[in-house]
Amino acid sequence: MTYHPIPHALFAAPTGARPAAPHILWRQLCWVTDQVAISGDLHPSPSMAAVQLDEWAESGITDVMDMRFEANDARFVAQRHPAMRYHWLGVDDEGGPRDAAWFEAITRVSAEILADPGRKVLVHCHMGINRGPSAAYAALLAAGGDPVDTLAAIRSARPIASAMYSLDAIQWWAIRTGMSPTESAAAHAAVLAWHREHPLDVPYCISRIGNRYAA
Repeated sequence: MTYHPIPHALFAAPTGARPAAPHILWRQLCWVTDQVAISGDLHPSPSMAAVQLDEWAESGITDVMDMRFEANDARFVAQRHPAMRYHWLGVDDEGGPRDAAWFEAITRVSAEILADPGRKVLVHCHMGINRGPSAAYAALLAAGGDPVDTLAAIRSARPIASAMYSLDAIQWWAIRTGMSPTESAAAHAAVLAWHREHPLDVPYCISRIGNRYAA
């Protein structure tokens, strides 16, 4: 299987869409399907995080999949909402390739959750720009989603979702499902074309959120 490297310039260049008020979208629940939502992380203030977690529970969230390497809220979630299942699958967001093991871990958890229509999962990282949306993308691919339509649904639900690692995800998915080299190349090309046709100004989104980190 041929590996297709990520064209990082697509995500690092200050070009593309600039959604209104990324800082408001940061910790907003963005529903991609009836069972899958994406957001940013819990507020660093325990009192505000408690309110936020209560809102997640009231929205029907039964499971949280946390993609941050740098933090873990398992104890806080267990104390505040012991019935809510917390799954920590953290990776760094340094921009390098995400390996198959990460996507396999994501889909092992998400497959169990999505098999039960009574469960709803929030997938998040820190800002909800790369790791969380990419993980949600892998979960929805494994649930039968179309590679391009799923990307479009994620961006529509969460305008600040870059899902940079979706290019790694589609290569993992091609191998996992036994695509031929021709099929794999076509799937990767389709995902890459979508990103090129729908660029997002990621530095802009990060800066607007970062300026309000303590808010």
